[in-house]
Amino acid sequence: MSLERKLPLLMTAVLLVVLIAGVLVLDREVRRTAEVVAAEKVKQTTSTIARLIEQNPAAFATSLRSITRDPDVIRFLTSDTQSKRQIQAVRRMLAALQIRALPTDSGLVTELWSTDGRVVVSTGDSATHLGRPASGAVPTGSDSLSIGKLYQLGGRVYYWTTMQIRQDGTRIGVIAQRRRLNSIPATEKAISNLTGQSNTILLKNTDGSLWTTLGGRAIPAPQNPEFVRGFPTFEHHDVIPDDRVVMYTAAAAGTPWTVAIEFPFSKLGAGPRDIINRFEMMSLVLLALGALAMWVISRRITHPLARMTVAAEAMARGDFSYRVPEGGDYEIARLGASFNRMATEVEAANRKLHDAADAAAKAQLIAEDANAAKANFLAAMSHELRTPLNAIAGYVQLLEMGLRGPLTSEQETDLNRIKRSQEYLLGLIEQVLVFTQLEGHTIEIHLEDVRLDDVLRDAETMVKPQISAKGIHFSYLSADPGLVVRADREKMQQIILNLITNGAKYTEPGGRVVVSSESRNGTASIKVADTGRGIPENMLTHIFEPFVQLDRRLNQPREGVGLGLTISRDLARAMGGDLTVDSTPGVGSTFTLVLPRTEAD
Repeated sequence: MSLERKLPLLMTAVLLVVLIAGVLVLDREVRRTAEVVAAEKVKQTTSTIARLIEQNPAAFATSLRSITRDPDVIRFLTSDTQSKRQIQAVRRMLAALQIRALPTDSGLVTELWSTDGRVVVSTGDSATHLGRPASGAVPTGSDSLSIGKLYQLGGRVYYWTTMQIRQDGTRIGVIAQRRRLNSIPATEKAISNLTGQSNTILLKNTDGSLWTTLGGRAIPAPQNPEFVRGFPTFEHHDVIPDDRVVMYTAAAAGTPWTVAIEFPFSKLGAGPRDIINRFEMMSLVLLALGALAMWVISRRITHPLARMTVAAEAMARGDFSYRVPEGGDYEIARLGASFNRMATEVEAANRKLHDAADAAAKAQLIAEDANAAKANFLAAMSHELRTPLNAIAGYVQLLEMGLRGPLTSEQETDLNRIKRSQEYLLGLIEQVLVFTQLEGHTIEIHLEDVRLDDVLRDAETMVKPQISAKGIHFSYLSADPGLVVRADREKMQQIILNLITNGAKYTEPGGRVVVSSESRNGTASIKVADTGRGIPENMLTHIFEPFVQLDRRLNQPREGVGLGLTISRDLARAMGGDLTVDSTPGVGSTFTLVLPRTEAD
């Protein structure tokens, strides 16, 4: 297909995709916004109803306060005996209070209680005087008004309100009213109009012991809470069958109740459907106009683009000398000029890149040759040095055995010095060989399950006599016998011995070297702590580098060439662990070897 046809088709397809994406995004955003707005309305309405309920304690207190302050009631409660006439007078006051409080509530009961909870006077249906006292009542106000929890009785929902009767600050009785939960349908409809949703208003005890409708019908509690698209949803088939409901709650301060409003999740944000339909129709019209415009515009830009394509293909083949004519419309002319400048810059950059790549390749070959030469030199020198050193050791043994004749004490002393020097030089050569193998990644690691306590006790046996002979106290805090690590036993012992001898080397007589271990998070840590001079903070990042030693001066010689810690850390990492240090100058240093722990019999 020619570019003249392909370009408008492609641009039309892009426009179609953009419009479809716009419609989908708009649909999602409008629906989401509508859902959020609807949910927010319900949430605000829930809080508003809770605040209205919070005003009830003040109304209840006003209706009950006339009884609590009535002198006749106070005399009645403080008298040792009550006459029949007094009881009838108090009952008439309670009946009058009952009519004023809620004349439409046929289940209203008003009672006067003594301080020990005994019912002294009662009005209303005595057969239904159940649920006293007001369990879970919440005290409000200075008059000690309390509102009890909702409870079910005979298919209806009731609650108690109580207020203390006091004389000179002492409680002498309680006035209590049992009220039935009622609702006016017009009120529920007005609340639904506030939210704009078909919702259900519920009440519950804050502790969840009872759920009820606003009309006083006890219902089961909602089940299976789950957040869907950020909204709290439940299954409440007794109220809204075959659909999840969105529910918001708000506690009514001063009462043990919580207001809940729920509405079907499927109807959340259903309003904006008409807006989406109109936008879809406008999108189709825009798509048709856009496709026509694409066909017109493509004819003007096809030919210059074809020339650009030929030039780009030439550059792809490596021909950076191709240039395009810089004519035509203003934008096309600018595009041609920009393309030519780009071709010139790419040609120059390509030339520099090739030159840099050639130089880098030569430098890499030189570096690899130098590194190989260094490794070969170290290996050859180590081998050549070990041969005469082994010969020296052999001749020393011959002399010590007396095969060349008896030795004087001075000669034996000199032979011991020669032997120690030979062993020291052989150790240095061995370190150089191991370091060379680590650098060349040729060292062999044989991992196995190693019991940590066995290795540490072997190390204690080997180094404790020499360290104690220097006047340094050495101690090993026994490890857990069941602690097993995954490591190369020989390499692990080499690291531990190196850390112990290093600690003794930098510790003055009278100091301490302590070896301990612990297990944490699937790893085992072996700690070697000393009371030496410590390591300066600026050297902590350098002591693991090769050929680095502390206080390396002519007047303070130290054994070794500075490879011990380097080799130890590289061996630890080769076994899947690590080696770290923590030091305080003047206090001492602690080296920690971390190895992976394993479970073994």
